[in-house]
Amino acid sequence: MEQFHINKKNIFTFGILFVSLIVIYLLVLFLSASLPSEKIRKNIKESVQIINDQRDWIDPIAFRSHDDKHGPLTINIGSDALMMNVIYNIDSESPLKSILLNRFSGKYDFYDCMPNLIATVNEDAPIEYIYGRYWHGYIAIWRPLFVFFNYLELRTLNFFVFSLLVFLLVICTAKKTGYFTALALSLSLVYINFWCIPMAFQYLSVFYLAVISSLIIMIFNIQKESSYLKLFFIIASLTAFLDFLTVPLITFGIPFIFVLIKHENYIKKQSFKQIFGLLFKFGLFWTLGFILTWLMKIIIVSITDMDVISESIRQLHYRVNGAEASFLEVRYVAIYRNLKAMFFEINPWQTLFILIFVVSTWFLFRKKEKFSPVFYIYIILSIIPYLWYSLASEHSIMHCSFTYRLQMITILGLLLAYRDSVDMVKIKEKIKKILIK
Repeated sequence: MEQFHINKKNIFTFGILFVSLIVIYLLVLFLSASLPSEKIRKNIKESVQIINDQRDWIDPIAFRSHDDKHGPLTINIGSDALMMNVIYNIDSESPLKSILLNRFSGKYDFYDCMPNLIATVNEDAPIEYIYGRYWHGYIAIWRPLFVFFNYLELRTLNFFVFSLLVFLLVICTAKKTGYFTALALSLSLVYINFWCIPMAFQYLSVFYLAVISSLIIMIFNIQKESSYLKLFFIIASLTAFLDFLTVPLITFGIPFIFVLIKHENYIKKQSFKQIFGLLFKFGLFWTLGFILTWLMKIIIVSITDMDVISESIRQLHYRVNGAEASFLEVRYVAIYRNLKAMFFEINPWQTLFILIFVVSTWFLFRKKEKFSPVFYIYIILSIIPYLWYSLASEHSIMHCSFTYRLQMITILGLLLAYRDSVDMVKIKEKIKKILIK
């Protein structure tokens, strides 16, 4: 892999790339907001009626789990209701103002998303809220689609498209890297209940980005480090543009693992310092893409004389530290709740079986020689979700019904570390003997 070097030319290239992305974001949002609202509002009204006909606003197609504080960890479509509310309130006569301020309306608290949407479509929403600290990039995708489809139809469409992409990624992984890696990927997808992801708009963007970028990495012959850094910068920027801060690091961790898998022969010849340097560079460019894009929205909105900076700082502080618990307590609870949801609430017996198998075979068949440096990189990657839970602690407690999915990186990283540290030939021979008997 041809290495990247920081110089004036490369800094200028990334600067042009960033400015181009911001211009594209504003353009596609403007064009989407300029669409006539009549059919869009009609389909959103129809969507509210469909949702109302259900028993409640928590989707029944969900995973089996329970949280003592927040109740059943099922698919909550509250954020979807907020997204539809923002789309409904876009004024096609003032598209630029609409995409910058991201207004929505209601008659209840800011976070009573579904009741507020019902009040909005019933023209009984006297309160106007402004939600300008996010890009709300989903507007560019969902608003045009609401011209043709209602919410239920969009969920069905998403289910088939997302499932197809996941299937293609698993098949591509099996063909190019072997069955164990494909099995590890499949297991990590099962653990996050990937079939639930298309059922809620709020989950979709980061997983679409992770799967599509991983497919790009596996299919295209990318050999330059600079090309990968541009790809990760764009992925991160799109994450900030589209996502509601669900599990953004999925768009870093999963694609980076696929870079390691794709270039396994090259990676295994590198020292730990060199591979860690690669991880650091990719992480740095992803972080820059994410933070700069998010900050740019706040700066643009602030120019319109709306003070979103103080609100963003207040929300950031709350997402990190919470309001009541001590520094250590809130971080412990965040990690505990997400670990519990992923491994012990949803799949307790599967987790026990896999844990016993992996630990026992690791002790019996681990390689005698020194582990390769990439083994330790996979271990580091598997820890990333818990660093995020420690950083965004209150957010990870409030929203553990979806933040637990960040541990997809943990499962995939640990299984690949396992593969790299055991004698797979001996394990296969042992399994064959047991099956023959």
